[in-house]
Amino acid sequence: MTQHDTPGRPAIPTRMCVICRTRFSKSDLLRHVAAPGDRQCLVPDPRAHMPGRGHYLCANPACAEKFSKYSGRSRRRRGGQGE
Repeated sequence: MTQHDTPGRPAIPTRMCVICRTRFSKSDLLRHVAAPGDRQCLVPDPRAHMPGRGHYLCANPACAEKFSKYSGRSRRRRGGQGE
């Protein structure tokens, strides 16, 4: 969600934590992507330059603990079957 209705102010990209489902500024979240060659393992992408679908995680310790069991990586990918 971006703020386009305020002229003169730049849009601020927001993303949602995959665990607590709370929206944060994109810069406040840590992005994880599938590891190259291993679609079952998510690795941190602090610079947000790695290819692939991003899974965003907030800084809440409870979310970090639950993220180790996160099953969102099995989400169906465009053009293929879910893994």
